[in-house]
Amino acid sequence: MKLGLLSTCALLAASSTGCFWVTTKSEGETLRKDVTLLQSRLDAKERTLDDQIGQLQKVLEDATKVLKRNSADLGADVDALRNDVRTANGLVTTINNSINELKTAFDTYRKSNDARLDAIEQRVAQIESGKPTASSSPEELWKLGSAAFEAQRYNEAIDLFKRLTQSYPTHERADDAVYFRGQAYTNLKDWDHAIGVYQQLYDKYPDSALADDGLYFAAIAAEQLKNCTEARTYLGLIRQKYPKSNVLKQANELDAALRKDLKNKAKCSS
Repeated sequence: MKLGLLSTCALLAASSTGCFWVTTKSEGETLRKDVTLLQSRLDAKERTLDDQIGQLQKVLEDATKVLKRNSADLGADVDALRNDVRTANGLVTTINNSINELKTAFDTYRKSNDARLDAIEQRVAQIESGKPTASSSPEELWKLGSAAFEAQRYNEAIDLFKRLTQSYPTHERADDAVYFRGQAYTNLKDWDHAIGVYQQLYDKYPDSALADDGLYFAAIAAEQLKNCTEARTYLGLIRQKYPKSNVLKQANELDAALRKDLKNKAKCSS
């Protein structure tokens, strides 16, 4: 820059006296050296920057390639993961369907078997407790009723004997069931019910071997209620209908005692 200005001034000095810038030769050479040195430094700096820019561009290109490759790999990984998720979802759906089918099958199986188990448990409980089932045979009812009677479970025996006579009124044990029903009431000292059952035995099964015994115990029950006239009526039926009865002697003795007590209000109210 200075060199150009100096040259211009030299030319002007030669043609005109208006320019007063005057330099020496040594100063011009020094100035030229400085300019040359500065130019060299600029050129070197420019080359260095060009190299650095080139390196930076290479780094950016490499980074771009890596990013592109990683993006492609990542996309593939994501696609693979999506496929795995879809596969897993399919497996989960299949498993859930299988579980639901198993649950449905198990519920059906459990319901059917629960009903069977309940029936079996009820049957076992009834057997253990001596209670019959709805389909019990007359033999079973008689066996259970007799066992209850012997064990002095009289109310249970009454129910069992009643079921036998109601369900199987023509069975060979039906009249026996009525008689022992009356005996159960007698043992419970339930005199009114006892009389009713013994009357039932005489009315429904007059040919029973126990009919006369029933009349005798009906007389005893009536005596306990102080119904002496009623008691003597039952005893009279024994003499009339069953002259060969095994309880005839006892019946006559009881009738004689009742006849004496008819006027005793403490013993006979009627």
